[in-house]
Amino acid sequence: MKKSEKVLLGVFAFLFLALVGGGGLTFAFKNYMAIREENESLRDRLADMNLAVSQGADWADKYGWLEETVPGFTSRQEASAKLLEAITGEAEKLGLSIGGKEFLEEARALGPDGLPLDENLGYFDQAAVKITLTGVPEKAFFAWLHALQQPKSFLGITRLQINPSGTNKTVNCEVEFTQFYREKTVPKVTKTN
Repeated sequence: MKKSEKVLLGVFAFLFLALVGGGGLTFAFKNYMAIREENESLRDRLADMNLAVSQGADWADKYGWLEETVPGFTSRQEASAKLLEAITGEAEKLGLSIGGKEFLEEARALGPDGLPLDENLGYFDQAAVKITLTGVPEKAFFAWLHALQQPKSFLGITRLQINPSGTNKTVNCEVEFTQFYREKTVPKVTKTN
């Protein structure tokens, strides 16, 4: 073999090794970076899981509090009746006369068979009543609202429209109250021998 052939063979061998070695190094670097990213995401996921486990007792306490505190009614009608009773009782205490009362029903989506779809509406069931008041004193009206909207009773004002009536600080208003509750199941009575 001539010297020029040996030099040419050496150059080609060097180029071959550089290309194959460079490709191999690039492949190895990409794999290393992918594994490193996966490790970081797994580390973050582990931290989230540890946080969730450490907060588990807090969430269990909150759930227990909800189960003890949320009012329970056997039906929407019972919840609506109790809500109206609370509203009118508080209005009577403050000398307010309620003009109109309307029970509000949720609009439920109907399926192709015409029956309501079984949707997941969240943790709470709700009953709503719309009350209309005409010519009531502002001070008594706001005292009434304040007395009714208490977080511990899961009762809230979900819509409020106030218009001045123009005489002696009185107002005309329309208020929607919503009672949030959990529907209790009625135990079935079975006949035993």
